[in-house]
Amino acid sequence: MDHCQNDFRRSRSALNEYFLDAGKILRYLIGNDEKLDTLIICNPYRQRFVTTDQEVYHALGSVKEYDTFRLNRLSKLFEAVSVRTVARKQLLTDDTVDKLRADALRE
Repeated sequence: MDHCQNDFRRSRSALNEYFLDAGKILRYLIGNDEKLDTLIICNPYRQRFVTTDQEVYHALGSVKEYDTFRLNRLSKLFEAVSVRTVARKQLLTDDTVDKLRADALRE
């Protein structure tokens, strides 16, 4: 019986996994999305946040010098999110940055 409970917990935690793509990370770091901020900072639903180093790289590479970049948010991101490594990285181009910023920062 205890084995079944462990299997239930494992499958339930997989359902509670939330993937943060580069757009969400960028919005969290420089945007004003209170819902996303609360989700990551407070984690009210006790979710397991995951992302990849590729997504973090694209988000950080999309920050512009005129953005209000909050370094403390980056620290909290690494505290709250499990970062998985991707073997092959995709190049971050200006077009990718423009598209990412447009999607992440639209109101």
